Amino acid sequence: MTYEQEFLRDFEEWIQNQIMVNEMAMNESRRVLEEDRDERAADAYIRYESKLDAYQFIQGKFANYKAGKSFHDLPDGLFGERRY
Repeated sequence: MTYEQEFLRDFEEWIQNQIMVNEMAMNESRRVLEEDRDERAADAYIRYESKLDAYQFIQGKFANYKAGKSFHDLPDGLFGERRY
C-alpha cells in the first residue's frame, strides 16, 4: 500500500470515528438540554451538530472518490433528501 493510500484510509477512518463521537455527543447534549434545561447544553448541541455536518461533507467527498467522481461533484441523492 502506498503512502497516499494509507493516508487516505487512515483519514477516512478518522472521519468515521469523528462522526460517531459527534453524533453521541450531540445526542447527549440534547438529552441534558431536555432534562435540565441547561443553556450550555444547547450551545454544545449546536457545536456538535456543526462539526457533524462538516465531517459528513468530507465523508461525501470520500464517497465521490470511491465512485470515481470528481471532488466537486455532488454525492448521489443529495437533492430531494432531507436530513435533520
